[in-house]
Amino acid sequence: MKLLWVLISDSLERIMVNKRKKTTLLLICLALGALNLYFYLLNKNMFFLGFSDAAKFADIARSVVTGEGYTSNFTFFNNSSLKVSGFPSISRYVPPLMPFSIASSFKLFGVSDISVIIPSVVFFLSLIGVTYLLGSKLWGNLVGVLSATAIVFNNNILDYAVSGASESLFIFEIVLASLLLVVKNKRANIFALIVIVAMYFTRPQAIIYIFGFLLLFLLLNKPLKKAVISFLLVFIVGSVLFLLNSKQGFFAITQQLPSQSASDALRGLSQQVGVVLIIKKFLYNVYNFYRLLPQIASPYLWALFIIGMFKWSKSKTENVFKISVFFMVTITFLVASITVPFFRYIHPIVPLIYIVAVVTLVQLVSNFQFPVLNLRISKSKFVILTTSFIILLFAVGQTLGVIFLDSRFERKTHNVGKPPVYVLLSWKLKDITEPDQVIVTNLDTWGTWYGERKTVWFPLTPSMLDIGDSSNLFDAIYLTSYLMDDENYYMGSEWRQIFLNPDQPEDKFIRDNYVLKGLYGIDADDNYENEDARAVLLVKK
Repeated sequence: MKLLWVLISDSLERIMVNKRKKTTLLLICLALGALNLYFYLLNKNMFFLGFSDAAKFADIARSVVTGEGYTSNFTFFNNSSLKVSGFPSISRYVPPLMPFSIASSFKLFGVSDISVIIPSVVFFLSLIGVTYLLGSKLWGNLVGVLSATAIVFNNNILDYAVSGASESLFIFEIVLASLLLVVKNKRANIFALIVIVAMYFTRPQAIIYIFGFLLLFLLLNKPLKKAVISFLLVFIVGSVLFLLNSKQGFFAITQQLPSQSASDALRGLSQQVGVVLIIKKFLYNVYNFYRLLPQIASPYLWALFIIGMFKWSKSKTENVFKISVFFMVTITFLVASITVPFFRYIHPIVPLIYIVAVVTLVQLVSNFQFPVLNLRISKSKFVILTTSFIILLFAVGQTLGVIFLDSRFERKTHNVGKPPVYVLLSWKLKDITEPDQVIVTNLDTWGTWYGERKTVWFPLTPSMLDIGDSSNLFDAIYLTSYLMDDENYYMGSEWRQIFLNPDQPEDKFIRDNYVLKGLYGIDADDNYENEDARAVLLVKK
């Protein structure tokens, strides 16, 4: 047994300490990521999109490659979309970098769901590479490999890797910008600036990380006092200017409240809020984030990250990196708490948290006293073996369980390989409507991507369709059983009455303007979710 231990430790040590092996280690990390992603995909409904944002980006990308320009055929129910008053104003702006990435994939591989997912996969693998390079740049190969491994087996990041949404790109940009800035030369700083600008065109919350990277740059390149004063000045002025000019930011603060579903404001609900209510919302969301930290990232790595904030080294670069990461983590939580408290707005900072956590683990294990258990191995070998075992146990094992154990239950309860129910309902929409019709539906963006129709997400009540104009903007209403009881898609009692009794609608506007065209059903055996589905189509008289 001791001989086996020594052989394993010798092999690992030779790889970890030899700088000439950096390329080999990078390739090993990438291969591990690709292999894990392959097994992860096998247990997913990989031939169809599962994230509605991806469908929105894909629809825009399809418009780009077909010559229609940068435009979306889906809209929420609000005044900026419908050009009427009385609804909360939200921005229709969609950051273009992910849609253009998907459009490039369409040109190379054709318009398909797989082509939507390919960019996410590429950005995921790139993320693994830059995570390794950042960790190894600051703290050596061991930290780089273990940090990359923790990312490879993070469930949330794996989900984004196969989603087609912009998270994989955004997270990759965050880690890449960090890497370029810690290199500390003029050329790298120029490339970092390009990446930071690209972040602004990837996700709206990029402003958080722009400030974080400004702090990192100033602390690395300016005297401490000058760096702090310059940063505070830019941070305060920049934050005020951003809030004054950001419709999305103002909307998220004032309209996304804990007492309502996050989707209500996107479906026409307008609320008058005061400072007290916003403070209550903020405190409530902060508490919920704190309570649910284990669902955001590994609780063990969270603990190591916090410990790492109290462990400083003699390297200015390492300490400044930790300070900047702590700032970005703190601001990310605060901004998400005062705007929209979704975990997906926290996940982009996870790779940086994991890097700090891993280096803390390595430093703690390195401080152990020797000899250990009478094993004839060097201290460096012991550190490599122990830290690798801990990461495998606390960051890798759970994901392996999801891939190889939980998936068995999924296969028993779902029709693996069959289209999801929202895909079948969208295909039905395409069959029973015309391309030029504008359709109100509760199918979210799926009716646009899979149904290839101009769709509007249904408002909170049917009466809201009466926008006080002599002309009716909506050619048809397509109601389905898709997530009708879900909090974010909830079908209220007035809509439900129409859905259950479409030939006798109680709402006056619907009764006067629409007539039932047909009832449609989807058998449980035909869809992935293994559940019966129903749809109703009403058309304008």
